[in-house]
Amino acid sequence: MVSKAWVKKLYEETKNWVSQGIIDSSQESRIRSFYSSRPEYNRLINTVISLGSILIGLGIILFIASNWQKIPKLSKVLIIFSAITLFHLASYYFRYIKDRYLGLSEGFLIIGSFAFGAGIWLIAQIYQIHYNFSAGILFWIIGILPIVFICRSWTVLSLSSLLSLIWLFSYQAYYYEREAYGVFLLLAVLVWLSYYIKQRFSLFISIAIVFYWIIHFWMIKCENLAYAGLSAQIMLVSVLSFFGFLLYALGMQHEKLKNFNIFAFLYKFIGVLIICISAYSLTFSHHYDNYIGLGCKPVFNILLVFFVLLPLALLHKMSKAEDPNDAKESGYVLMLLCVSALGMCLGLTFPKTTSWFYNLALLLNIFVLMYLSFLRHSEGVFRLIIIIFFIDVLSRYFDTLWKMMPRSLLFMLGGVILIVGSILADNARRKIEAKMHRG
Repeated sequence: MVSKAWVKKLYEETKNWVSQGIIDSSQESRIRSFYSSRPEYNRLINTVISLGSILIGLGIILFIASNWQKIPKLSKVLIIFSAITLFHLASYYFRYIKDRYLGLSEGFLIIGSFAFGAGIWLIAQIYQIHYNFSAGILFWIIGILPIVFICRSWTVLSLSSLLSLIWLFSYQAYYYEREAYGVFLLLAVLVWLSYYIKQRFSLFISIAIVFYWIIHFWMIKCENLAYAGLSAQIMLVSVLSFFGFLLYALGMQHEKLKNFNIFAFLYKFIGVLIICISAYSLTFSHHYDNYIGLGCKPVFNILLVFFVLLPLALLHKMSKAEDPNDAKESGYVLMLLCVSALGMCLGLTFPKTTSWFYNLALLLNIFVLMYLSFLRHSEGVFRLIIIIFFIDVLSRYFDTLWKMMPRSLLFMLGGVILIVGSILADNARRKIEAKMHRG
């Protein structure tokens, strides 16, 4: 399955092919007709039908809710199970028997999943069962995940992923001192299902869950990250940075996997974002002013080694690739990984080097990753790096000049810089993207 954006680009290319005499108009029409008839691109009608089925389901639920207090307990339970069964049977009918209205089937599946979640809390309320919010969310997730596998439903998988993130938030709010290692079992299922039905949104949420878990784990072990000192912050930033490099390396690997190359851009995009944000967070000069000795436990050394060795192994493997561009890309990323490790060592040993080193490291990351995105014709990553570069320039501008000149002049000068810089950057971006298309 190819993306809608790919088809849009194909339509643009076919116009150029006709103008250059490569194909004629009838061939262009047949190409357009073939791809426009593919079910994955006829999404408007499916979306409208899905919304209609959801509205029908909500109407049924609201009708029952308006008379809820007058219904006996046993009848309430029967209504709950009947509603769940009815919505799923309707979905089954339109998916496998009618075999036409996939959007309608997805709509009934999602409202059936919501009915299952509502049923958990309603039954607990009916029989006065004591529970906490996170446990209810977990039962909800466990109950609807089999539907994803059986029906290959991307909507239910998206709901399961969002619920998993909500569950982690609520669990760690309720049991703040617990590490929630069980989330990785849930993540393994979500990631496997994301690959099984080739769904990027769920994979994105899974990566966000890992990112949040690392930060929360750090806060627990450091007791209070804000007061744990610069050393704890440097180690956290380093782990997140190494996690970003791991994602980028996975993106490089997925570009070579025919069945799963749709995930390559997602891995690279998030990897670049995490790498740059991690370095950016330590570029401010006030960091070393409150330096305190190491306030974390030795368990962090294990995490550091884990997050360094994995991307190192992947990048080392890619550096021996036959494709020279692959070898060049992995070599440059490996260099950035080593720079990040060096920054951690310098920051822990010489805290006053932290700000200037990470400023230089961030600029190095930006320019190297910008070059690599141009090399690999990745317009999305290239645009992200341009945005990060502007944010960094503005941050340094305000961080350095805020106290050195009158505020009114500062804002006027900042506005001029923004306008001129935006025009120049946009012109440069257009030229580079044009070269990407020609390449």
